[in-house]
Amino acid sequence: WRAFYRGMLPSMIGILPYAGVDIATFEMLKQRLLEEHQGRPPPPAVFAAGMLSSCIAQFVSYPLALVRTRLQAQGVGGAKLKYTGMWDVVSKTVRKEGFFGLYKGVLPNLFKLAPAAGISWFTFEEVKRLLGVDVNS
Repeated sequence: WRAFYRGMLPSMIGILPYAGVDIATFEMLKQRLLEEHQGRPPPPAVFAAGMLSSCIAQFVSYPLALVRTRLQAQGVGGAKLKYTGMWDVVSKTVRKEGFFGLYKGVLPNLFKLAPAAGISWFTFEEVKRLLGVDVNS
């Protein structure tokens, strides 16, 4: 049963900085767009703000995603476990690959994330507008 929960702790911890940075950054960018465009920013600008905020958030929290992935992927096919836990992944990764080893694979991840995040944020803002919710909320 333990194998089903491997990587859960870094996932749970990682959502906090990701969501916090994503929401805070998007709201700051949205406020700037609202000011620059008299309360009605163009859709491509909202889409771009969503992409940018989520990419920044992903970059900030990516080491935890890498830790989660390495914990989950170990032992596949009966292979011996490489890591004893979260801190073991971090220390072995930094020792063998350097600090930037914690960001291995971030670029493909950002290419996948950016369009989806832009669409999600744009849709969220449009639905709020259609429902008559204040754009400043």
